[in-house]
Amino acid sequence: MCALGCNNHTTASPGDLMDIRKLSRGRSLLDVSAVAVAVFSVAVALSAMGVRSAGAEPTESPNPVPASTTSLGATPVAKAETATSGVVLIPDGGVDLWSGPDRDPYFRIHENMALGFTHRQDDWLHVTTNCNDTAWVKAGDVVVVPSSNQQDPGNGFDVSEAVVVLDAGHGDRDWGGVGPSGLSEKSVNLDIANRVSTLLTGDHNVDWESGAVTAGTAVPAFRDVILTRDDAGPNDGDFEANLSYRVGLANAAAADAFISIHNNTVPRVDSDIPGSEVFYSSAAEGSDRLAGIIYEELLLSFSSFTADWSGGEIPGARSRLDPDTDEDYYGLLRRATVPAVIVEGVYISEPEEEALLATEEFRQAYAEAVYRGVVRFLTTDDPGAEPNPPEYFYYDSGTVSGDVCIVPEQP
Repeated sequence: MCALGCNNHTTASPGDLMDIRKLSRGRSLLDVSAVAVAVFSVAVALSAMGVRSAGAEPTESPNPVPASTTSLGATPVAKAETATSGVVLIPDGGVDLWSGPDRDPYFRIHENMALGFTHRQDDWLHVTTNCNDTAWVKAGDVVVVPSSNQQDPGNGFDVSEAVVVLDAGHGDRDWGGVGPSGLSEKSVNLDIANRVSTLLTGDHNVDWESGAVTAGTAVPAFRDVILTRDDAGPNDGDFEANLSYRVGLANAAAADAFISIHNNTVPRVDSDIPGSEVFYSSAAEGSDRLAGIIYEELLLSFSSFTADWSGGEIPGARSRLDPDTDEDYYGLLRRATVPAVIVEGVYISEPEEEALLATEEFRQAYAEAVYRGVVRFLTTDDPGAEPNPPEYFYYDSGTVSGDVCIVPEQP
């Protein structure tokens, strides 16, 4: 389970100052103390203004940008000029980060990245980087995707207004699991997440008995699909992303669902069926049902493949709690304020399952399972597989220190 990076108990405040030393290897960009004073002053001003965090109703975006800048999957919508929370997409050529409104820019962040924001001051947006530092951007320089007006899942849900955040687990030095022949989990997760994004941003028909997903109009494209790591981004998507940043995108976007794509390691038992696990947030409403539905769809997708399957002692929809706090053990799920799950498809550590993960056919089947699961969760009242009750987790899954996390710079 998530060899590195799943559990991070360091909670950063949205107002934490950007550590300039993290932004570029060995390059001093400006005096940190000056930044601290400036950002603190802005934070005080924002607090005094009572800035709210609310979604905006759809309309045309006032920020025209080249079509290629929406490659992260999201379409600019809706009163972007007044949005006080949401996600910004970095366009071609990158965008300057600022220590505060109307100060000098000090760093140009790489194109094709997504940054969450939860505060606004006039035309300035207070964003969080992949290293969980904060900075400011000019709204007119980015594609602004305002937070959604969340709908209640069930019959009548309009997926054309849905917002989903997809997280490709791990990245860069946080490599995740590695198969016996060297297949890297971080790369597999990225490919599967991009396949899910492609499905969610297109119109499809679904055969719910066979699981076949084909072109059609029964399920329209989702309004916005935001990727925490996009293969159009820096280093082809292989960059480090802090746990708070990943789930922070979903919270800022008021996403209808947050799905983190993973594959497992270190099985406990042999199994007659795939040992898929889907971990759900114990606190964010609807997460357990989302996990149960995705688990059912994984078993349907994987039923056409053969392997000596491996599993854990408890398959299916699960929740792990920290025995010291009674909160979710995994940092992604603990921080979620929207329906959130971590999907562990199969065991990359096992030779036959690694061999399947190396094929496009299996990755597409995995992606279609997640796609169907999200659609079922949002548009039906299906209960899905019954979730296992939360269990205490007494082990350490490991984490990667964020002290040397690098914010990618535009070349």
